[in-house]
Amino acid sequence: MPESNQLVPQDMVGGPLAREEDFDSMTTAATYLPRLQLFGSKSDACAEGKIPIGHYGLVKDDDITDLGEEVNLVIITWRPKAIKLGGDMPITVFDAQSELFQEIKKLADVKDSGCMYGNEFLVWIPDAGVFAHFHMNSKTARREAKKMKPLIGGAATLKCRLIDPPTSKYKWHGPVVLPCSIPLDMPEDNVLREEYTKFQNPPEQTIEVAEEGGEERTR
Repeated sequence: MPESNQLVPQDMVGGPLAREEDFDSMTTAATYLPRLQLFGSKSDACAEGKIPIGHYGLVKDDDITDLGEEVNLVIITWRPKAIKLGGDMPITVFDAQSELFQEIKKLADVKDSGCMYGNEFLVWIPDAGVFAHFHMNSKTARREAKKMKPLIGGAATLKCRLIDPPTSKYKWHGPVVLPCSIPLDMPEDNVLREEYTKFQNPPEQTIEVAEEGGEERTR
């Protein structure tokens, strides 16, 4: 601390309970994983210069870690997930057979409904050293999710492609899923099992942060 800003005696700044390692653990601890997201041209984060268009990013709170145009990862497991945003408490549903899930599913492709659904994957990203959730919740992503399922338990490479249909005036970015033959480092088995268990046993109510679209929800 600069001398000119030292208003409290130095011997009172710390203390027997004010340990540095405890401070760090309080500020870095979190009860949820980051989400993996593909950022397209419609993304506010791209418009604000936080991440380039067509890049994958890890999102946690207000922070975005740029992973680039290509990501190697391990696909661990999956679950269905539907989200209804808006109101005081966004709603998240994991039971695809429930009435609420089906209601959100029907509204998902309605513009500005705040509803989305799709397969969500638990993935391990070795280069970042983290687990993450990847929710494939647009029409384009849901179609590509079919290529993720055969790779569950193994490695995959995510890329990005610009979709430019000849019959549409719109263009958007979508994920591309490919097998990965590069050897990837894995976490300890007990850590892997712990994340798997939490992912497959989510709390009944989950607070969701709005997933900023990398592509139009109707596409």
